[in-house]
Order: sequence, then C-alpha cells, then structure tokens
Amino acid sequence: MKLRSFFSFLIAGVLALLGLTAGGFYWLSTKTPLNLLAGGPTTTPAAAVFVSKQAPLLASMLVNPDRLEALRQIFASPEERSRSHAEFEQIKKSLLANTGLDYSRDIQPWIGDEITLALTNPDFDDRDRNNGQQTGFLLAVSSQNADRSQQFLTSYWQKESRKEKTVQSELYKGVKIYYKESPIAKKKTDPISPFNPLSLPNSTLPPSFATAAIGGTSDSGNNSSFVLFANSPNVLRDAINNVETANLNLKNTPEYQKAVQQLTQGRIALAFVNFPQPETEQNSQVSPNSLAVAVGVNRRGLLAQTALVTSRDNTAVPTLSAPVQALQYIPSASPFAVASTDLRNFWTDLSSAVSANAEVSKLVDRTIADIQQNWGVNLPQDIFNWVQGEYALAVVPSSSNTPDWIFAAEKSADAQKAIDKLDDIARSKEYSIGNFTLRNQKITAWTQLTTSQNYDQKNKTKSAIETEAKGVRATVGKYEIFTTSVEAMDAALKAAETGSLVANLDFQTSIEPLPPSNDGYFYLDWPSSRAIWEKQIPLLRLIELSARPFFDHLRWLTVTSTGEITGIRKATIFMRLN
Repeated sequence: MKLRSFFSFLIAGVLALLGLTAGGFYWLSTKTPLNLLAGGPTTTPAAAVFVSKQAPLLASMLVNPDRLEALRQIFASPEERSRSHAEFEQIKKSLLANTGLDYSRDIQPWIGDEITLALTNPDFDDRDRNNGQQTGFLLAVSSQNADRSQQFLTSYWQKESRKEKTVQSELYKGVKIYYKESPIAKKKTDPISPFNPLSLPNSTLPPSFATAAIGGTSDSGNNSSFVLFANSPNVLRDAINNVETANLNLKNTPEYQKAVQQLTQGRIALAFVNFPQPETEQNSQVSPNSLAVAVGVNRRGLLAQTALVTSRDNTAVPTLSAPVQALQYIPSASPFAVASTDLRNFWTDLSSAVSANAEVSKLVDRTIADIQQNWGVNLPQDIFNWVQGEYALAVVPSSSNTPDWIFAAEKSADAQKAIDKLDDIARSKEYSIGNFTLRNQKITAWTQLTTSQNYDQKNKTKSAIETEAKGVRATVGKYEIFTTSVEAMDAALKAAETGSLVANLDFQTSIEPLPPSNDGYFYLDWPSSRAIWEKQIPLLRLIELSARPFFDHLRWLTVTSTGEITGIRKATIFMRLN
C-alpha cells in the first residue's frame, strides 16, 4: 500500500471512529434513563390544551413509562431487578385489566412521552347537580408514531363492531370520534368527594366509551399527536372545543401559568388541582384557589415541589436556615415529628386553608375535638396562642399499645399564664398536681387515681389503687416540655445525651435534598408509624390499596415550606423509596 493511500485510509478511519464516538455519546446523552434525574423531555403537559380551565384535576406523567422502568432498573440491586420488572408489569396489567388490551402489543409501539389524565367536569351530561352527577374523565396519551396509533384505534373499533352493534362514529370539527353507547338508560353516578378527587373508575371500560386521534402543540412548537380516551363522546367534543378556543383551556389560564412558573426543578410528572371555592366572599379572600405539583426523580427517591395559589398577595421569606433547636428533645426513635416556629400563625393559616374544603375541614375539626375532649383543653386558645417561637411535636414509641407524644415549645411572655390555666383545668377535672425530680429536673405531673385491674384480693400483692399520669411537663432552659407519660418525659430529657432526632442519620438523609432555607419540617418514618396512622385514619387503608406499590416502597416522607411569593405558597417534599 502506498504511503499516501495509507494516510488516506488512516484519516478516514479516524474520522469514522470520531463519528461513531460522537454518535454514541449523543445516543447515551439523550437516551440514557439517567437523564430523567434532570427531568423528562417536556416540562409542562401539552395535553392541557384539551382540558377546561375549570377542570378540578389534571395529572400528567411527562416521560415514557419504559424509560422510567429502565431508570428503576439502573438503581435497583441485581436481586431487586426481577422484582422491580414484575411490579411494573403488574401495574400495566392492572391498568388494562378487563379491557382486552395488551400493553406490549397494543400500546408500547406508539406511546410517547406524555400521559395525561383529567377530571374534566363533575357533571358533563347536563350540569344539573339536582339530579345527580356524571363525572367526565379524559385520558390523553401522546403518540410518537401517528400511523401506528391510528392503526391501533382502527383495529380496536373493528373488533368491537364485530362483537356488538352499539359502535358509532362521527366527524366533529374534522376529528373522527368513535364511541359506543350502552342501550340501557344511563345511570347517574354519585358525586366524587372533593376530599378524594382521585376516585377513578376501575379498569373495566365504561358502558359509554369514546376515542379520538388528534394533533396538539408541544412546548417547542412542534405538532404532536395524541390519542384521547373518554367515558363519553361529549367529553371529547368539549376537548376539541377547548383546543380551538384558547381562553377555554387550562394551558392558557394565567393562574395555571403563574403556578407552573414557580416550579423550577426538573420533573417527570405534573399535577394541577382547582379547588372548589366557598360561597361566602369573606372566606374566599384567604382560601386556596389552586395547587400545582411537580415531581422529579432523585437518586434516593422522588422530590416534589408544590405551589399553592391563594387569593392573597402576600410575600414571605423562609424563617429558618437550620433545624430548630427544640428537636434536641425529640428522641431519635421518633417515627413522626413536626418542627417549626410560630404555631399561632401556622394554625391561623391552616384554618383558612382547610375552610375551603368541607371534607378536610371536618377531618381537622374532628381530630382537634377528640384531643380537646380527652385533655379538656381548647387547643387554639390554651396552647397554640402562646407558642410564638420554636416548637417540636413528635410521637415516640411506648411500652403500651398507645404511642406517647412529646411537645417542646420555646417560652414566651404568655407561657406561664397559659400553664397556670392548664393547672386550673386539671384541678377542675379532679386531677392531682404533684412535683418530683427526674434527671435533675423538676417535673410536674397531672395524675388521676384509678382502680388496678390486676388487684388480687386474696393475697393482696398489688395495691387496689394506681396513679395514672394524664400529662407531664417540665421547664428546661428556654423550653416548656409536655409529654403524655413519665416514660416519654424521661426519653425527652435524655435525648440530647443519648441521641436526638436531629442527630439521627436517617433524619439527616431525609432533609438533605430539601432547601436549607425553610419554615421547618414535617417528618414521617412510614414503616415505623404505619400501624399508628392506619388505626387513627381508617381512610388511609383505602388510599394504600389504590397506590400499593408506592406505599410498599416508601421509607421516609419529609415536607418543608419554603416561603410565599405574591400569593403563592411554595413547599418541597422528599419521598425516600426503598
């Protein structure tokens, strides 16, 4: 080979190698599931143009489900990968159960990077609440292959038309709609509770079922195809109308855009909720209007940002740059803790927020009423009002079946007056007030005399009278500490020496992904406290069943508020998954 030919061959080989390397790097950088750590291919759902601006709920997954499974496989250990794959397969099968559809055969060849589910209208049929409500549902699935998705729809309806004669079609504003109507008179369904807006129908196709293939507009301006599924052709007609008239759809509403702009992190999912507004003008001035939630992927779990839009135009910066010192009195074994500042202001904001939702308001009122009945106190007046500094509230394990509580609050000018009132309440309930020393601290206990269940009248080895502590308190430095038992007080006093929650490695890991400037933490160790909350909140069992894969993998849940900007309250949530 001549030298010139050799160099020509060498140069061509090097260029080819560089081309392959560049192409491989480009493929890895664009196709690797690790990219999902920075967010999905799009930041907002293009299908929002199909949804009415008054829609109660929109929830979108902004990534192809196969890429999400691939990311899970990367972080799973070798022994967990088969289980992880089986879980994803089970989810796909359960979602398509009783539909006659198979994900690998019918959906996977064309599905794109967006799946949006919307509760479009609480009563799409006649909008008359007096005769019952028929909720409208819209499912929009993006298509990366318009021909394949159209073939899927055509094949599906051909099979359906051979099985039954109720299949119909129409051309509505240039869009072909296929649907089937049950010959039986339609029955009104019960309204969906505003406290449980995710009460979705089961996977069996409803008697009235409709589909359409339609183009949309992505954020980049490129046309994208969608396959729409609905429980009525009326829902699809409304969706088409929303696309044609910009001021009708959710995507173009100022409130939606304002909320989404505050969600700055990368995301693989987005949800938007329109809250029902109270009828009275006074409450509507402080009630939340809507909520936007963006969910991203963290190497240890899921990280979510929330933006709560209210009618107020307030701006507030976070008050903390480190965990409150009151957490030093919370034992490291605590599976649940709340820590922040200014409990009085928090209660005022919470009361205003929940007043817009009757179901949530009833739940909060019932919980407060139960505590007040057991303790004989008015929590907002006797406790919340004087706590203006730091505070920490926690559950701690107990030797009995009932968990203990610890409440540590920074003293204020009104603290002693409030404590004196608590003593008066105890005396009115005929409790004894006694003092003793525990770990070199003066302790006050509110006690009640009770009859022992283990009293043996024959040998009288046990006393017939026992003393039961109804509450225990102590003043330690600048904090007032209240517990439900002497055992819990002992755990609180020794926490700073033997290991408090704030020094716990699991707690530190749970707050690491959260913004350092915040308003405090809500911390939940789910496996350790699961039994407690299932007993206290019966509805929780139903929620667990509907999202079992998530709850089975949930390890910790940590929430923090990060201030308010022009009427939008922001928060961050970290969900540590196994």
